[in-house]
Amino acid sequence: MAKNGLKVKNEEPALRLIPKSLEYLDKTDEERIEYIKKERFIVYPSAKKILDKLEELLIEPKKTRMPCLLIVGDSNNGKTSIVKKFYKSHMPTDGIETDAVPVIIVQAPPRPDVAMFYDAILDEILIPFRKSDSLSRKESEITYYFQKLGTKMLIVDEIHNILSGSVARQKEFMNALKNLNNRLLMPIVLVGIKEALNATNTDFQISSRFKPMYLKRWNFNGEYRGLLKSIEKILPLKKESGLPDDNKLAEYILESSEGLLGEIIELLNLSAIIAIGGGKEKITMEDLKKTGYVMPSLRRSINDLEAV
Repeated sequence: MAKNGLKVKNEEPALRLIPKSLEYLDKTDEERIEYIKKERFIVYPSAKKILDKLEELLIEPKKTRMPCLLIVGDSNNGKTSIVKKFYKSHMPTDGIETDAVPVIIVQAPPRPDVAMFYDAILDEILIPFRKSDSLSRKESEITYYFQKLGTKMLIVDEIHNILSGSVARQKEFMNALKNLNNRLLMPIVLVGIKEALNATNTDFQISSRFKPMYLKRWNFNGEYRGLLKSIEKILPLKKESGLPDDNKLAEYILESSEGLLGEIIELLNLSAIIAIGGGKEKITMEDLKKTGYVMPSLRRSINDLEAV
């Protein structure tokens, strides 16, 4: 490309890559590909807003009605990554200078079974118990050890799982969460797809307690361009792809991924691997199409057909 008769070079790698990715430019193709495949967290405005809210809840003074949170978003749009990032900032310690286990994350059981839920919590904090123990005993054990460990927040991922049971069982499960919230005097954070709102709407007291925060799908705007720039800074390619500035590439990525963060990252990772293998060292439209990537809604349609 020429400007005013002068040749314009691509931006220097040191200016466009994060330090860790820059280190990988001198490594083998295999090492660079392995690095691309690693899971990593990308900071973006909506994620930061939720992380800030979680930090705020963690230091909430104890009171009769502790605030709770429901993080809602489509599948593969970054919900679990956010709570994992938060958890990594508050990992268990030896308990000498800080609380031993400030944050606990468990996954909701596959159905609204309170006993299974309590078992998962006790397993997570490595407390021996008998499955035949009564619910009240398990609840007392959880209360005792959470206080002993200095636990300040419980996060329950995949809360939409409980929708697989009857409304009565769903209500029983949510009441158990409410009781834990009351007994422990600490915030409980639920994470799930938008249908999770149905779980919290079983009772007004519950729906008013769990305030929702939404993770919307990405749209073609400045934030989306910023996301592409952040992802490109991570990919250890020797040439600049210019993803945020190339409207055709940016639109193709958004349309193919259907605006889901996990899908955007997967598509770009696959394209970067092809760019390395083919020696181009930058992502092109040809690389994007060579991935064989199938958009999420089409994958679901194919799975439905295969199930028939």
